Amino acid sequence: MALKDFTLLAKMEALDLEGHKLCQKFNKAERHVLSAEIRHTNAALLHGIIRAAKSQIYERRLRRPPVETLERIRRADVELEYLKLQVRKAYNLRLINVSAYEQWTRMILEVGGLLGGWLKKLNEAAPEAGGKGGPFIPPARQGRLL
Repeated sequence: MALKDFTLLAKMEALDLEGHKLCQKFNKAERHVLSAEIRHTNAALLHGIIRAAKSQIYERRLRRPPVETLERIRRADVELEYLKLQVRKAYNLRLINVSAYEQWTRMILEVGGLLGGWLKKLNEAAPEAGGKGGPFIPPARQGRLL
C-alpha cells in the first residue's frame, strides 16, 4: 500500500496548495506574519497526517492496537482547529474575500470530515480510548488506512 492512494493525504495536499496560493495574495505586512503562520500550520498538519499513516501501517504490521496512531491523529486534529482560526482571522482582517474564504473553509471541512472519520475508527479500535479492547485485529481491506 502506498501513501499516494490515501484520500486524506490527497485532500490535504490540495488544501495546502490552495492555502499557499491565497497566502501569496496577502498584503506585504501580513505575508510575513499570518501567511507564514498559516503555511507553517498547513505543513505541521500534513506532517502529522503522514506520520499517523506511517505509524498505522507499522502498528498493523505488528498487530498492535493503534495507540501511537491515535495520538498522532489527535495532534493533527488540534492543528486543523488552529488552521480554522487562522483562516477566520485572515477573513476578518479582509486579507481574503468571501469566495476565497468559502472555498478555503469548504476544503478544511472536507479534510476535517476525513480526519474525524479516521479518529472515530481508531477510537473504536484502541482499548484505552474506550473501544473494544482485546487483541487488535486489522480490517480485512488491507489497501485502505481507515
